[in-house]
Amino acid sequence: MPFRRVVFLNAGYCTQWAYLAGQRSRGLTRFHAVFVYLEHPVHGAALIDTGYSPWFFTASQRLPERLYRWATPVHLDVRQDPQTILAAHGLTMPIERIFVSHFHGDHIAGLRHFPASRFVYRSASHEHLMRESRWKRVRHGFLAGLLPEDFTQRGTPISEACLQPGAGELREFRVHDYFGDGDLLVIDLPGHALGHTGYVLRTEIERVCYVVDACWDMEAMLAGRRLPWLSRRLQHDPAEYETTQEKLRRLHASNVGPMLACHCPRTQAYVARLAD
Repeated sequence: MPFRRVVFLNAGYCTQWAYLAGQRSRGLTRFHAVFVYLEHPVHGAALIDTGYSPWFFTASQRLPERLYRWATPVHLDVRQDPQTILAAHGLTMPIERIFVSHFHGDHIAGLRHFPASRFVYRSASHEHLMRESRWKRVRHGFLAGLLPEDFTQRGTPISEACLQPGAGELREFRVHDYFGDGDLLVIDLPGHALGHTGYVLRTEIERVCYVVDACWDMEAMLAGRRLPWLSRRLQHDPAEYETTQEKLRRLHASNVGPMLACHCPRTQAYVARLAD
């Protein structure tokens, strides 16, 4: 039974040079912090990530965390937080669970606004980050203060053993069928961040392949344009990141359905269409 609604929404943005995303422009651009609302007839409502919220500024007040704020100047949505953004679009069902694609600040800064939700995340990545020093966490784009104090108590972690070789168009990827019905496939997309994860969502009209940050600009990725040196250095594993993109180009050619990325300008057209 597929998802009734899959809605892409913005929760603020940061400004950065467009060429860092592989775009041909040399000016500044907005890297929108997209999060996704999912509504299922059996499993209820869920989110993929949360985007920014005022908690980002709280968690980045001091060094070394403040370096993250300096590197990515953040602008909040006028409604400030994802819970208010959802309500403004009439999306008021209780959020049963939040899928954490990875632990970068622009994806988890709104978790504290959902005190009753369960968190679905890759346990090995979380455990690794929590063992690191504050400086190394910032190097990985992780601000531990963004996590609710009861994060693990409300967690339903995914172990690495859950990710198995995919079939058909997804045969090049490790996949976890989260609900066991094919409606939400968790896809291992390594390279960008520790435990970076994408999703294939089955709706009533199509399948949507959300690759999150496996690329920042879909046009550049599909054209095979290599990111500039600095952008490659920002990836957790640059070689693995490029291998993931090669696989995604082949997946796109198989007509898996719309392929969207969090910060890609193309996704903003989808935000406008589905958020109306």
